[in-house]
Amino acid sequence: MTNPGHKRKSLSTPEPEEPTTRPQSNFITPRSKRQKPSVIQGKGQPPSSAEIRTPSIQRSGTSGAYSSRLSTTEHILTERHAEAHDHYERRLDKDEDSILSLTEPPDGKLEIAKELIEKAALFMESYLRTVSPNSGESAEGMSDAIKPRPDSPMQLSSTPTGPSTSIQRAGNTSDNSALLKEKLDEANKWISWQSNSKEKNMYGPIGAFIKYVALVVKEKLTSLADPSSGNGRGCRLVLPSTKSDYNPPDADDTMRIDMGLVGAKINSPVEANNGRVLYYKVIAVLEAKRKGDDDGFRDAFEQLDIYTRQMYQQQHNLRFAWGITVSGTHVRVCLFGPDRAKSSLLIDISKPEGRRAFIKVLVHWSLCEESQLGRDPTMEYLRDLKCWQIACPDKAGSMGKGADVKYYYFTTVSCQADRLFGRHTRCFLATDIRPTEMVSDNNPLRPKFVIKDLWAFSKRNASEDTRDEVRSLEKVKACLFAKAAERDIIIPKIEVGGRVSFLRNGGWVEDNTDTLYGRGKLVADKADTVDELSELAENNADDVNKPGEVRSDDDLYFRAHRRIVMEPIGEPLRSTTSVAEFVTVVCDVMRCHNAFVNDCSILHRDISPNNILVFRGDDGIARGMLIDLDCAIDIDQEKREEREGRVKRKEMTGTLPYMSINNLSGSLVEHTSLDDWESMLCVICWFATLGTISGKRRGDEELAGCPIGKWRQGSTKDMITAKESAFNNPELFKSSIVNHFKPEGVAGSTSDKGDKIGGGTVGKPDESELLKRLAISLHECLFKNPSLNPDFHGTVEKQKCGEQTLPNLSVQERLEAVRLHGQVPLTSEIPPMVNPLKERAEKWKDISEELLAFTNVYWEQAMALQKDALKAKSNATISTIPQ
Repeated sequence: MTNPGHKRKSLSTPEPEEPTTRPQSNFITPRSKRQKPSVIQGKGQPPSSAEIRTPSIQRSGTSGAYSSRLSTTEHILTERHAEAHDHYERRLDKDEDSILSLTEPPDGKLEIAKELIEKAALFMESYLRTVSPNSGESAEGMSDAIKPRPDSPMQLSSTPTGPSTSIQRAGNTSDNSALLKEKLDEANKWISWQSNSKEKNMYGPIGAFIKYVALVVKEKLTSLADPSSGNGRGCRLVLPSTKSDYNPPDADDTMRIDMGLVGAKINSPVEANNGRVLYYKVIAVLEAKRKGDDDGFRDAFEQLDIYTRQMYQQQHNLRFAWGITVSGTHVRVCLFGPDRAKSSLLIDISKPEGRRAFIKVLVHWSLCEESQLGRDPTMEYLRDLKCWQIACPDKAGSMGKGADVKYYYFTTVSCQADRLFGRHTRCFLATDIRPTEMVSDNNPLRPKFVIKDLWAFSKRNASEDTRDEVRSLEKVKACLFAKAAERDIIIPKIEVGGRVSFLRNGGWVEDNTDTLYGRGKLVADKADTVDELSELAENNADDVNKPGEVRSDDDLYFRAHRRIVMEPIGEPLRSTTSVAEFVTVVCDVMRCHNAFVNDCSILHRDISPNNILVFRGDDGIARGMLIDLDCAIDIDQEKREEREGRVKRKEMTGTLPYMSINNLSGSLVEHTSLDDWESMLCVICWFATLGTISGKRRGDEELAGCPIGKWRQGSTKDMITAKESAFNNPELFKSSIVNHFKPEGVAGSTSDKGDKIGGGTVGKPDESELLKRLAISLHECLFKNPSLNPDFHGTVEKQKCGEQTLPNLSVQERLEAVRLHGQVPLTSEIPPMVNPLKERAEKWKDISEELLAFTNVYWEQAMALQKDALKAKSNATISTIPQ
């Protein structure tokens, strides 16, 4: 829940107020969420179009997708550095110079951009040759890209006062000319950089170069800023943060960025003190290294990788992100998309053509549309109402014409994108009623819906996208909604959902990776069929790093930007206030899961805490709801495709600490509902170890050396080994897992021999014992099921024992052996290996029903404990009322 005492930055101008957040009663939290929700209600001056319209988001201080309670800050940073190194090796496409064209201004501003680039480059080269003859080439030695053109509005002066005359001829005042020279004097220290200098000496000169371009841009844009001129609208000054080498206040780690670049209003002072710019305001982070070699670029990129992750986390309207690496005098512009990073060709600012190229980047960033900088054009901050407006499909499918769009309003982000690559799932608590007055603490929005926003793997042809979450939710609604009350289960209800589109150049464009990369410019087009594309994409689960997997554009991944509106609103699993609540919720979820499988033929495939919600009705009883069908499959559809002979590749889906052994190992054993039951067992064990009661969970020091911590540490192979060991037999499970459960919720004395609690009540085990017995029952049903041959118990492959096997004889050979010897001879060969998980999967239906029966028993007991607790609380309240 939101901490009422926490203060955060609002949506406002460079020096915003800091309103106090209000606590949230209910919110929905789908997968991949690591932070607590927050209110993002803006106060003070609303943001301008030149500012990044993204609020600061409150974080819980966690950084792992699983639970930071088992990780120190050092461990988290170690993991992030390792991940960044992996991204450099496997997810970075170098020398992709076409990314620079993605920020080319629209036609109405393109000529202005060319003029500004020409002006800034020519004045820079003219002045540098005056003050530092070795810093550039003569006009005769300049490349064609740098030479002044005969039709240029500003020619280089041949007089001794050339630079000054040139800039004045272009309409600049002498004061502005002096300021330009001042910035170039400082920037020249970077242009003539020596690698033996200290890195910190680079920051000022780099910032001066950027400010020089901003000064040139400002002079032109200011003259176009009147309302009668449209060319100056939607533009910005790209400025460096005043502070360099600092830790942004909204960071969840201790790392220090070298420089943050922000988009300021065109009338902003270039020398304004913007201090330590927050991640939620930057349009890009610049990371500098003093050496201009490959090692310098690698080190700069890996740090930029970590910083950009924070941008996604803090900017809830960020579709893709930009960054800049500087290694000596070598500059590379980097683009971070949903699945890969791309870097431009090397830009060497020690050379005239390199300086012009970097000027071009900065000018384009100043004049391009906000959507080209990665902002979502379908989200808008309403200044007069101080809330956000978000466009959603008004009917199933894509947004298109105005009639297909419906607007919702929100001030609260319940979850943020917290990964550099992947779905970038975000959730907003919204209402479809436009507020009539300014939103405030005294006049808050009252959300009714959850809007889930994500970039999901898809087929290009939406009508053939059988794994679309919208389809799954529609099927659940059709099959179960009318039965939910009778079954006493809570299911998510979809209002509407579909792919996001936005207006561009007068037409509607679907927002997907092809659009993001410039109508497919950076996406290979190798596959001949949509099915081939989808199959390749589906096998690249964005929440799991497959061992040895290398991805590239040749994989033909394709993501579509989706938005789903649904209800009811719930709370995260971590909000439970008693063991009885926790047990009720997890049992509810698996009862819901069983209905998905049996009534809807939908297999969830990603049971994790992020996909479990707590719902409290008017009676105060905590109930559970299973959400997030991103990874779900339609079992009937899969069987049809299998009958048609379509080959399916093994997929890894889920969240690492909670994935089943079968799923985690990537084996060829079919993924069944038993894998989801095993994932739920992992969730139960994880929370039982940490503690199930909100606000009373264990700290890091108490969990040091806890065996369950190995479920998220080391390589995937290490995680598999840890789970195989823990689950292999009941004794190991109890000693390594159950015995480490946090004692809590004990109502009286516990007994291992019966169900006595609190002085002898029979039939209601105390809460602490209830959780242990639930875990043990699920474990034994999964891994020591009496319906299976003992050879098939446990988790690891072993030799079949208890019987001898027949040699591989034909029928004729068997008959001849009986005639001669009276029996078929037994072989002395080594018994074959058996895979317990494979044998278990073949009986998944029977075992699932058995698991459900156990679950119903514990669900009833937990519900009874909840009701007793509420009754006792009510009686206690009555007894305190004066008679």
